[in-house]
Amino acid sequence: MAGESSDTGLGGDIVVTAQKREQRITDVPMAISAYDGNFLETVGGTELSKVAALTPGFVVQLQDKFAPGFSIRGITSNDFQPQAEQRVAIFQDGVPVTQATAAYGELFDIDRIEVEKGPQSTLHGRSALNGGVSIFQKRPTDTFGFEAKGGLGNYDYVSGQVVVNLPVSETFAIRAGALARKRDGYVKDIDKRRSYNAVDAQAYRFAARWEPGDDFTFNLVASFDRDDVAGGVPFKSRTFLPLDQATGAVVGDLAFWTPTRLNSFGTLPPSYFNRKIVNVSGIADWTISDRFSLTSITGYRWSDAIQSGDNDGTPTNIIGYVQRNKSDQWSEELRLNLKDLGPVNGFVGVSAFRAKNSMDFSLGYDERAMALLLGGNLQRLAPRGLTNTQIIAALGPAAAALKPFHLDQAITGATIETYDIFGDVTVDIAPKLELFAGGRMTFDDKKASAQGLLPLGASRLTGGGLLLQPTPNGSVVRASNGSNTVTGRAGLRYAPTPALNLYAVYGIGKRPEVVQVSPPTRVSIIPVETLKSAEAGVKVRLLGGRLVGDVSVYHYDYSNFQTFGVINGALATINAGKADATGFEGQLSYTVVRGATLFGSYGYNHARFKAGAYKGNRFRNSPDHKFAIGADFGVEAKGGRVSFAPMYSWQSKMFFDDNNDRLDLQQRTPAAYSDKVVDEFQKGFGLLSARLAFTASDDRWTFALVGDNLTDKKFIVDAGNTGDNFGIPTFIAGTRRNYRAEFGVKF
Repeated sequence: MAGESSDTGLGGDIVVTAQKREQRITDVPMAISAYDGNFLETVGGTELSKVAALTPGFVVQLQDKFAPGFSIRGITSNDFQPQAEQRVAIFQDGVPVTQATAAYGELFDIDRIEVEKGPQSTLHGRSALNGGVSIFQKRPTDTFGFEAKGGLGNYDYVSGQVVVNLPVSETFAIRAGALARKRDGYVKDIDKRRSYNAVDAQAYRFAARWEPGDDFTFNLVASFDRDDVAGGVPFKSRTFLPLDQATGAVVGDLAFWTPTRLNSFGTLPPSYFNRKIVNVSGIADWTISDRFSLTSITGYRWSDAIQSGDNDGTPTNIIGYVQRNKSDQWSEELRLNLKDLGPVNGFVGVSAFRAKNSMDFSLGYDERAMALLLGGNLQRLAPRGLTNTQIIAALGPAAAALKPFHLDQAITGATIETYDIFGDVTVDIAPKLELFAGGRMTFDDKKASAQGLLPLGASRLTGGGLLLQPTPNGSVVRASNGSNTVTGRAGLRYAPTPALNLYAVYGIGKRPEVVQVSPPTRVSIIPVETLKSAEAGVKVRLLGGRLVGDVSVYHYDYSNFQTFGVINGALATINAGKADATGFEGQLSYTVVRGATLFGSYGYNHARFKAGAYKGNRFRNSPDHKFAIGADFGVEAKGGRVSFAPMYSWQSKMFFDDNNDRLDLQQRTPAAYSDKVVDEFQKGFGLLSARLAFTASDDRWTFALVGDNLTDKKFIVDAGNTGDNFGIPTFIAGTRRNYRAEFGVKF
């Protein structure tokens, strides 16, 4: 299903740049979904999660902007470690987004979004083991334009945005915009003074285009995103009931969507989220001749994200956290493009990338509560639990020897340098038959460091740290590692007619080695994770472009699949060994008659582990089945046009951990840490959304009503988390029914 193109309507054949050159989506020999800004507006797509709902094989796990999980065909990326390699690449105007905490921003003034599936390391390099998501801002045009939009909705939703396009001269134009958006969270505090998982965002966009002649163009694209939210993540315990800490009365229930209270204590700040992201991309295109051109993409990205919250999900002071991730990176890609060089089209190039990342993670505890928790005695008191006053009373004289607040701190960092040589060519080997092949050699150099501190002294329970361990005398432990990887792809494309495109491709993707430093002194090398993929597909463009669609089948084999688990009571990387996935995807857009377009998608992905303790398990965040159906209906009315765009998306059962919450994999020592209930999954569910709009005949103003999750389906977006390591998992609620009215003007 394509986004709207300027000449053929909603079902049009959108132009994409997945292969580093402009092509109609039906001519690209890979599984790809793409949506332009007009289509996103039609379906109310202001969130990347809405894009995922439309796209087969793509899942966004949005517990909040600080910790989003992106999954393509079963492979998830949301690793916070500074040295980590993401499996699913996110690009903003050609700049790689390598830190999960800065990967989910505002979709504002968007030109298009491309979701590419399968190994894309050859084309896109970093972190594209199993696909990538490319987000492109709108560029300046030669016509003056002004757009403004405001919105009001439930949960105290309010938004406003403005965009100006200004042609300064015949060779220079700029485009600038600003957005502000607020919304209360879907989980309320018991006393209704605040909510959790709220939104308070600002976004600023700037683009400039300089075109001094027909053979040279330079585009500067810059963005700044800021979030500043009180309330934090709605971690909620389904083990302990919320208790009034003064009276001991039960003041809530165990449902994940009902009000709760999440407290901070000690030196921990109240739950909040603060983040700033700067992204700058400079793209220079120089046409040397009809056959050769040069492209340079210079990127800079900086982010600083802080979040604090309540890990145990109860009003009782047990465990809390504050985490700060920072990143400072630059990248350069220089590419020589080949066009109609005999039977050859393609490119060769080099690139360089350097990033300095850091994470400061602190866990705070009430040692008296932890004494009961670590001894397994607090878990036995579920579901009521105890207040902190009752905990002190239960400990008796022993409570006086324990600290009311203890703090563990882990400071980790990484410097990553990467250099690439790459190329990809398409050769016309016979009429209507193309052979394409490409490869990339990557040279990685990673330096990692870790420092474990006890800012308030050693724990009186352990004599050291509680859940995070100190390094010797608070020293910084360092390690480094260099590695080389080679990835590639090869395939055939056969186009018997301009309306029909068949392709087959084999690719190899790799997640490079990662050096990991874990306090107190442990250094390990996470081996290369390899993905081998075979895919075949058919794309069609029929009825003059009114019918556009594609289907594809694929099979993947993984080796050294890395996941997380508990080793000796600590969360660590586990090599789950071999895994595979077999799937089918299809998407279709059909303009039945003028004013009536239908679209839909379906994805089947059977992804399973093949060996070891996880044998037979599903990948986390990976439903076997996923589909979406929608329409855009429009009729002429007095003074304008009325349009209605409903959409229903559904996905089958999904686990939030690779261990699939299996009881045999949740048996821990001591036994009280074991999770005895299989509930850390989301069963199949569907979401209904719709947009009803009236647009004036001169296109100068629009009024729209937009609603999401209109049936108010209650679902979770994550489960387990820190508490799961001690038999007290927490759960995070998904979006509830929300609606808004929007009014926009432009000229």
